Amino acid sequence: MTEQVIGRVAGLWRYPVQSMQGEPLSVATLTETGIPGDRLWGVLNPAENKTAAAARGKTPWRNLIQWQARLKREPSAAEPLPPVMIRLPDGGTIDSEAADRDTLISAAIGAETRLVAHTAENQTYGYAPLHLLTSASLKAFTRHYPSGRFVAQRFRPNILIDCGETEGFIEQDWIGAALFLGESRLEVHEHCDRCILTTLPQGDLPLDPGILKTTSEINGRRAGVYAKVTVPGRVRVGDELRLVAPVSRSAA
Repeated sequence: MTEQVIGRVAGLWRYPVQSMQGEPLSVATLTETGIPGDRLWGVLNPAENKTAAAARGKTPWRNLIQWQARLKREPSAAEPLPPVMIRLPDGGTIDSEAADRDTLISAAIGAETRLVAHTAENQTYGYAPLHLLTSASLKAFTRHYPSGRFVAQRFRPNILIDCGETEGFIEQDWIGAALFLGESRLEVHEHCDRCILTTLPQGDLPLDPGILKTTSEINGRRAGVYAKVTVPGRVRVGDELRLVAPVSRSAA
């Protein structure tokens, strides 16, 4: 069995609150449930009695993608659900430890709602704890739609792999393969289908329906892959990603 170096980790992210922008990390310990602190919280959509999803819902829930969340402390055995700090587009902040947090969230959303904790029973992404994306895919999308800003922020991966000058949807060939990443070992098990969330404005990125249109037309809505952690371990920005399986690379 041979190992093939694919590239290096260019970015690590977790998303403490579902549908909100996440926080970049320089190092993370990958566990069987992914990156600790990822999607621990959500905002309730009372009409559906479940966590609001910016991709599925309409205004005001789509506005959640313009909010940014970061954990105030690292998760631990003593505190598996640490508090979160939310930054609003106008620069205001909401602290999950504050007594008036739900009042502030409701006012900012424009609808009655509250912050809710995700548990093993209602965890949305338990089946796919890690989303991997390569620069090779972003280059391929850009070639077909040069005016679109195909950046990691649009696609919300946990791990971005810099593959140098390589271009193409190389992740497609990783299904069923093993990956070594830092001290961890992963198993790729599913394609990642993208949705309207990739088109929504956030930060300095504008509304751009062409992002999803391009993703759909040239790669069947796929952007990256989902992976499970089979051997937990630490990963850092700059670590090599090594593929353990013979593959044939897909062209864009």
